[in-house]
Amino acid sequence: MEKETLYRYVACQASPEEETAVLTWLEADPAHESELAKVQRQHDLVALSAPVINELYAKDRRRRFGSVLRRWSAAAAAVVLLAFGGYYFHAARDFSRQGERLLSVSVPHGQRVSLTLQDGTSVWLNAGTTLRYPALFTGRERRVEIEGEARFEVVHDAKHPFIVRTYACDVEVLGTKFNVVAEEENGLFSTALFEGRVAVSSRLVPGERLVLEPDEMVTLEGKHLCLAQIDNDEEYLWTNGIISLTDQSFSELMHRFEKTFGVTIRIEREPSIRIGQGKIRQSVGIDNALQVLQRFADFEYEKDEQNNTITIR
Repeated sequence: MEKETLYRYVACQASPEEETAVLTWLEADPAHESELAKVQRQHDLVALSAPVINELYAKDRRRRFGSVLRRWSAAAAAVVLLAFGGYYFHAARDFSRQGERLLSVSVPHGQRVSLTLQDGTSVWLNAGTTLRYPALFTGRERRVEIEGEARFEVVHDAKHPFIVRTYACDVEVLGTKFNVVAEEENGLFSTALFEGRVAVSSRLVPGERLVLEPDEMVTLEGKHLCLAQIDNDEEYLWTNGIISLTDQSFSELMHRFEKTFGVTIRIEREPSIRIGQGKIRQSVGIDNALQVLQRFADFEYEKDEQNNTITIR
């Protein structure tokens, strides 16, 4: 059964002919129920943020699904709570020109999340990151948008290129693994390629475009794209809860600590620090992380638990 048909079915947007086809498909093999359940769970994530719409949808869904739905409704709710507890997940109240409902996931500081898009593409979102994407890719392109930092493992589909939109550039791929940083507030943008091939097109300088090969990265210098080799693989281990200390300034590390540990850090005096090579795990906590840095730099820090802030002196 076509995935697109199943998505329209659970969203109550299927035609009468499609509804009949899905019900016939369900009756043909009990194993089909688990496949439909996976689609239902993804749709239920959207419904979490729209209780009024969800209630109307649920009434119609109960009328059509009957006993089939009841068997996996509890399991679906459990998966939703487990996978997205603590994260902000909502359906935007707008639609693209192709009629795609736009979804949004925002990850608070101090947390990370991974998810799989409808086409099978895997996405890891770092702390403080927002991803916007359609529930269903229906056009010629698979478009998503991020603010923050994300790693993608894109499923190959030559007929439907995957495009990551950021404030500075569009990153176009066919099937590949890469990392994107896009923080407009801090003027940061970079794309690092691990496998495959990507094209980075500037939105700041029309016509400026670079094609990356594996182990290459692109950054912004002013408004222009700059091509370089990836010189610190450990910087991209954040998906495993690892923070790289290698060749980063103190302010860069504090920016990373703020997002990773969910605290506000004020620097009254920035010490000089350059660690040739090193990394720590997020699980050690902010105190242990700062104490590690104190071995390499002269500074003291004070914590304000009530306001969740740290002052560096």
